[in-house]
Amino acid sequence: MKAANKRWTEEDATFVKNNLGKLSFEQMGRALNRSAMSVRLFALRNRLTVGLQVKRNILMEMLKIKFRHPEDFTPTRTFYTETGINQRRFWDLYYGRKNISSKEYAAVAEYLGVTLQEALDSRQLDLFEENEE
Repeated sequence: MKAANKRWTEEDATFVKNNLGKLSFEQMGRALNRSAMSVRLFALRNRLTVGLQVKRNILMEMLKIKFRHPEDFTPTRTFYTETGINQRRFWDLYYGRKNISSKEYAAVAEYLGVTLQEALDSRQLDLFEENEE
């Protein structure tokens, strides 16, 4: 039996980030002496995705305005119907796999009760922040 609640070391995290998409969760789990589910949950928790991502995840920035921890937001059926975004599309937007359209952006802002000014501020590019990176 594997040890429960083993802490993730920096080496483990680097291994997962480097091999995500190359090895299966089972193979990475065997290499790290962890379960496949543990590796999968680590990837989800840290928003690691395989493939291309958008440059700026505007939906995530809007969720950060409304919620201290955006991962606490769980969309409901009402959210999906009022915004006109289906589940698959929402999670693609959330993880940054696709860009949000202006219509979807306005619908989500209205649903969350984010004012127009706050929504526009989150979309503005802050040149000083981008230069620091």
